[in-house]
Amino acid sequence: MTDTFIATRFSRAIRSLAFLFVGGAVSHATTNQFRGVNWADPRDNFQSGVLYLSGLTSSDNNASAKIVADKIMSQFASKLGTNTVRLPINEATATTGWSMYTGVLDVALAKARVILCYWGPAHGAAPPNMTNWWSMWSTVLAKYGTDKNFYVEIYNEPNMYNKTTLSTLYADWLQKFPNFPQDHIILDGTGMAQNVPDIGSDSRFNKCLLAVHDYSMWGAETYTEAQWSAHLKGEIGSYSDRTVATEWGGPMSTGTKNGTTYPPQDFTSTSASATYFVKYIRGMAEQLRSAKMGGCYWAGLKDNDWYSMMTKTGTGANIVLTVANASGLGRLQYSWFDTSAAVDRSGSLSNLSPRLSFDRSRKVLRVEGSSSGPTTVRLFKADGELVRSSVVGNESIMNHARTVDVSALPEGMYLANLEIDGQVASSDKFFIGK
Repeated sequence: MTDTFIATRFSRAIRSLAFLFVGGAVSHATTNQFRGVNWADPRDNFQSGVLYLSGLTSSDNNASAKIVADKIMSQFASKLGTNTVRLPINEATATTGWSMYTGVLDVALAKARVILCYWGPAHGAAPPNMTNWWSMWSTVLAKYGTDKNFYVEIYNEPNMYNKTTLSTLYADWLQKFPNFPQDHIILDGTGMAQNVPDIGSDSRFNKCLLAVHDYSMWGAETYTEAQWSAHLKGEIGSYSDRTVATEWGGPMSTGTKNGTTYPPQDFTSTSASATYFVKYIRGMAEQLRSAKMGGCYWAGLKDNDWYSMMTKTGTGANIVLTVANASGLGRLQYSWFDTSAAVDRSGSLSNLSPRLSFDRSRKVLRVEGSSSGPTTVRLFKADGELVRSSVVGNESIMNHARTVDVSALPEGMYLANLEIDGQVASSDKFFIGK
């Protein structure tokens, strides 16, 4: 069995996991079923004209947009482990650019949950024409309103509205589109999606999800990890069970802020001398994980943005995405997993026995049950690279499960295949980290 064949099998397994992750109504108990990133226009999403996501241009049509979306969405899933993407929409994109953009949406919805969010023409700018705004939503819902993987975020960072006017806008939206399921509606808190209780406390929206945004510029550079966690918690209040962090993020590559150039950050550092960017990312990830909240990192892909988790080379069918910062990806993946679960089986490919489980305290993979033939455990990184292949035999000895020591592996998300007679019997993902 060649490494190329193994990598191909891993890629197929990840795609299967992505399909198993999506669908179904949101349960207001946790929101960590949303494991996503933003895919953004390199000019930023505040545009009055048609939005062109990174990898797309004004020369793209429906067919070529589908090719780009397939390359990018597939690599989001295989290299990051996502099951959700957050995409922007505006009036021009739902009219002039609609044929092109539906190519993106059709592919994205076949592969993941999609959160489609309205962005105004500029920061702090309301829709220039409300008739056109309502028409945009009518167009969108007429095509995608019955898709189980489709979610709407009605307004991105609605800081031009106060609590009363924003609540009225949201209530009007629900009245205009009464057949769209409210558990697929996401409502930003007031301000820059910072004040979640302003909206969460309104009983008219009890069935809706809520959105929070939090960035390092909204706190003090002296904050510790714990203070960043508390900052996010304070924005959400008692509504974490309904809240999705649809934007949070930090520098993943070299960049400059306030005249200071920062090299790529090491987000594994727990040093008191670490930069505030490191403390922010770690604090955010810890609070999201602790509260079992999902989110969409800003940004998964945004060309020429030092916050972008991935960098892009090539065009069209030749697009290749590369993880910009492995330690940043580690924190993102860490934020997605429930600390109380020994193993997350939501992505299991099979219910066949035997099965894999992860002993977090000992950092070993356990093979439970007997096998019918030669048995091997193969471990892969999130990017598909094979890191270990261990033959574990057919049967446990004296009721002791067969184990594979993974304590020496670097922090991050992994996929483990349990193979019997060369065929994958089961697969589980697990996270190694602090």
